[in-house]
Amino acid sequence: MSLSTRAAAATSLCFAALILAGSLAYSQPAPSPDPPKTFSLRGRILNPQKAPVAGAIVLVPEQSVSTETNAQGEFILAGLKVGHFHLEAHKPGFLSYVDDAGEYRNDQIDIQITLITVPSEEIVVTATQTERLFAETPVKTEVLTQTTIERKDASNLAGALSLTTGLRIENNCQNCNFTQVRINGMEGKYSQILIDQSPVMTAMTGVYGLEQIPVEMIERIEIVKGAGSALYGGNAVAGVINIITRDPDHNHSEFSLRRESVVGQPSLDLGFHSGLISPSLNTKAFVFAHHTQREAVDLNGDAISEIGRLESASFGGNLYQLFPGIGGRLKLGFFRLHEDRRGGDQLTKPAHQTEITEWIKSDQLCFDSRWDHSLSSNAHYTLSMSYLDARRETYYGSGGDPNAYGHTRNPLFHFSSQFNYQASSHLLSLGFQHRQDTIRDEALGYGRTIAETYAEEGLFLQDEWSFLDGARLLAGLRVNKHSALEHLVVTPRASLLINLSQDFGLRVSVSSGFRAPQVFDEDLHITQVGGEGRLIVNASDLKEERALSFFAGLDFGHQWGDRLFQASLEAFRTRVSNSFVFQETTSLDNARVLERINGSGALVAGISLNAQFITGRGFSFSSGFTFQRARLDEPEPDFGSTRFFRTPDVYGFARLGGPLFGLAEYEVSLDYTGPMDVPHYAGYIESDRLERTSSFWVVNLRLKKAIKLMGSAAALILGLFNALDQYQTDLDLGIFRDSGYVYGPIKPRTVYAGLNMGF
Repeated sequence: MSLSTRAAAATSLCFAALILAGSLAYSQPAPSPDPPKTFSLRGRILNPQKAPVAGAIVLVPEQSVSTETNAQGEFILAGLKVGHFHLEAHKPGFLSYVDDAGEYRNDQIDIQITLITVPSEEIVVTATQTERLFAETPVKTEVLTQTTIERKDASNLAGALSLTTGLRIENNCQNCNFTQVRINGMEGKYSQILIDQSPVMTAMTGVYGLEQIPVEMIERIEIVKGAGSALYGGNAVAGVINIITRDPDHNHSEFSLRRESVVGQPSLDLGFHSGLISPSLNTKAFVFAHHTQREAVDLNGDAISEIGRLESASFGGNLYQLFPGIGGRLKLGFFRLHEDRRGGDQLTKPAHQTEITEWIKSDQLCFDSRWDHSLSSNAHYTLSMSYLDARRETYYGSGGDPNAYGHTRNPLFHFSSQFNYQASSHLLSLGFQHRQDTIRDEALGYGRTIAETYAEEGLFLQDEWSFLDGARLLAGLRVNKHSALEHLVVTPRASLLINLSQDFGLRVSVSSGFRAPQVFDEDLHITQVGGEGRLIVNASDLKEERALSFFAGLDFGHQWGDRLFQASLEAFRTRVSNSFVFQETTSLDNARVLERINGSGALVAGISLNAQFITGRGFSFSSGFTFQRARLDEPEPDFGSTRFFRTPDVYGFARLGGPLFGLAEYEVSLDYTGPMDVPHYAGYIESDRLERTSSFWVVNLRLKKAIKLMGSAAALILGLFNALDQYQTDLDLGIFRDSGYVYGPIKPRTVYAGLNMGF
C-alpha cells in the first residue's frame, strides 16, 4: 500500500471515530461529576500567655466534623470539603471562639486560635491559702494575669499594679523616686506584699521594692483588699498583694527589649525568662533575668534631677519536682535583686562633693522552699521556708556633708506550715507561722542607729463551710505574738459567698488587722527638706494600730457567644483605732525630727465600680473607679487637717483595645486622679503649708504588631505614656527644696518602643 493510500485510510478511521463518539454522547447520559475534593485543616490553640490549650473541642458545624486538641494544643480536622464554613473552638473556662465564615482550601497549616480565659474561672490561693476557683472563694480576690500585665508594658511590679481598681501607685521623693502602693487610700505600710505567699519584703526593701521586682518573675498577681490578718499577720490592714512566680506548663523562652525617652533622656530595659519541662512532666525549671538602665532627668532646669539615675540587675529561678508515687511536690527558688539609684546634682562626683544627693545601693539575695504533700484525697499539708539577706549603702545629705553616709543590713527569716482537712462540707485549715526581721541601720551623720530584732509568731484556724448549693461561709481566727508588744493580738475574720444565680454572686466579709509599733517602710528613707534631713522616730509609749474592715460586693457576669460582660459594685469600710500620726519634736543640726504618736483613730469608707467587656475577636474594654472618704477622727498636729494626705476622694481608670484594621493591636488607657491634700514643708517656700492639688488625666497610647523574626513569633511595640503631659507644675527648685513635695503621675510625657520575642 502506497503512502497516499495509507494516509487516506487513517483519515477515514479518524472521521469514523469522531462520528461514533458523537453518537454515543448523544445517546447516553453525561458521566457523573468527580466526587468533592477533601482536605485536612491543621492548627493550634493557645491561651493568652501563648501556652497550649489541651482538650479543646474544634469543629466545623456545617460539615459535622470535630476533633480535640492534644497536649501541645494541636488539632487536625480531616475529611473537610472545600467551601465556605465556620470554625469554632470551645473549652470550659475559656470564651468560645467562632470565626467569620470563609473559604478554606487544601491543607492550611497556619491556623492559630487564642482562647481567652474567663476571669471567673481563675484559680486563686491568696484569700484562703488553698487553691480555689475565683467563683468559689468567699473572699474577693482580684487577679492580674500575664495578659493584663503585658498590656501595660510594665517592666516591674509598680507598673504591673497600675490601672487597678482601688490601687494607686505614687512617687514620694523628687530626688530618688521611691514609690508606694495605696490600697483604698491607705499608705503602703498598711499593705503586705508577698511572693508565693511568703512575706519577703522587709522594712528596708519595702522602700524601693515595687520597682525592683521584674515582671519576668511574675506569673500573676492576686490582690485581697481589707484586713487579712487571720492568715497573714501584722501589716495586712489595707490588704494583701501576692506575687505568684512563674510555674511553666510548656517549654518556652521569651526575650524583651524596651527603650524609652523622657525629655530626650534614654532608658533601657532588657528581660529574659525561660521555662523547661522534662519529658515525664515531673521536673520543671524556670529562670529569669532583667536589666534596667535609666539616665537622670532634670525637668525644671535647676541642675537637680527630678527622675534619678538608675541601674539594676536581677536574676533568679524556680525548680519544681513532682513525686507522683507519694503525692508530693517540692519547689526550690531563689532570686537576687541588685540596684544602684542616685538623684540630686553633679551625679558624676562623689556624693559628699555635691550640693544635694540621695544615693542608695541595695542588694537582696533570697532563697525559698516549699513542700506540698497530699496524704489522702481529703488531707494535705504544706511547709514553706524563706530567707532574705538584704543590704544597702546610702547617702542622704546636702552641702557636701561627709557624715551623711549610711549602712543597713536587714535579714529576714520566715517559716510557715498549714494542714488542710476536708471533712464532708467543711474544709478545716490549721497553720503556724514564724517571722524574724532584724534591722541594723547606721546613719551616723543624723545620729541614728537602729539595732532591733522583731519576731512574730502566729497561729491560725480556719473553716470553709459549703452549707448550701452555691453558698460558702469562711471563718478564721489568728492569735499573734509580736516582740514589740507585751500582749497577744487576736484577729478574727469571717466571709460569706452566696451565688444568687448563675450570673450573680454576693460576697460579704468582716476582718481585722493590726500594725505593731516598729520601724517600717519609708521610715528608713531620709527625705531632704530645706537642705536638712527629715527623720521619723517612734514615741516611747506607742501602741499598735488596730483595724476592723467591712466589705460587701455584688458581682455580675454573663456570656453571649464569644462575648463576656462582667461588672461589680463594692462597698468597703475600715475603722482604724490608735492611728499613727506625726508631730515635729526636736531638731538636730542637720535634720528635723518627726515623732510618730497615736492619734484617736481614722475611718476610710467608699465604693468601687468595675466593668469589663471582652470578645473572642480581640476587642476588650475595662474600667474601674473608686469614690471614697478617708478622714482622721481628730485633726493631725502639723496642719490641723483631718484628711488623709495624698489621698483623693475620686480616682480610677478606663482602657480599651483591640485589632486595628487587621494590621496591629491598639490600646488606649486613661488614669484619673482627683484633687488631694499634700503637705509642703518650708525650705524653698518660706513656711509650711498644706496644698490642694489639681486633678490629673493621664492618657496612654500603645500599638502592637505581631511579626515573624528568625522563624519565631515576635511583637513590635510603640507607645506614648502620659500623652497630654499632665505633670506637676509647682515642683520646688534648688537644694533647699522639699523633695517629698511631689505628687501626680510618675513620669511626664514618655515615648517608648519595644520588641518581644518568643521561641
